[in-house]
Amino acid sequence: MANEKKRLDHDLEIARDIQRILLPAEAPAINGFQISGLNVPARQVSGDYFDYIQVDEERLGVAIADVSGKGIPASLIMAICRSVLRAEAARNPSPADVLRKVNRQLYPDIKEDMFISMAYLILDHQRDGVTLARAGHDAPLLYKQQSQTVTPVKSPGMVVGIDSGNVFDRLTSDFAVPLERDDCLVLYTDGVTETLNAEGEEFGLDRMMQSVRASATDGAQAIVKKIIGDVRDFTGSLPQNDDITLIAVRKT
Repeated sequence: MANEKKRLDHDLEIARDIQRILLPAEAPAINGFQISGLNVPARQVSGDYFDYIQVDEERLGVAIADVSGKGIPASLIMAICRSVLRAEAARNPSPADVLRKVNRQLYPDIKEDMFISMAYLILDHQRDGVTLARAGHDAPLLYKQQSQTVTPVKSPGMVVGIDSGNVFDRLTSDFAVPLERDDCLVLYTDGVTETLNAEGEEFGLDRMMQSVRASATDGAQAIVKKIIGDVRDFTGSLPQNDDITLIAVRKT
């Protein structure tokens, strides 16, 4: 029994190392935008993932994903997903087209009970634009500086890995997100909103939107810090049971 546990712990360590190597150390600089991203792993390895991809001279891709399932299979699927996404993202200005290609390539490799929720957006400083495609992932939150409102951006799409392509391709489309100066877009995984406190309540979307509203004027890094702080205050001493991944993008 003890040996078995030791072997499992060792496996988890390896999977964690894979995860760490694959996540970006810091956000790249891109004209017109300020970016901050963070992954706080739970004890268990999960399949949370985020990435920054240089699409071309003018454009930067920002991806966030959550593989259903835990442990080694999830971290391996995440690693495959990352390399396919990076290959398809190069010089492709359409996030939806990239996700369609990723889905078609990954579909044959993903087991019946697994899928990946993903959001992928492209920042284009020449055109001041952000284009989003969402494959069944939690709707990013848009903070508008002028009205100081936070709203979920519910662009259409379905999760990666459950359809060979026909339905997926039809449902998943590009969605333009108009950003003015000091507007922010926040991407996150459900590890944030589904965090439980001692009473078994979820942190939830409303609290998260309040955190964004309270911190958005201080920039991308402040948003990430505020949400993490609020989640920690909410859960108290309870152990974190799911990965938390956050990316904030602010138009400068």
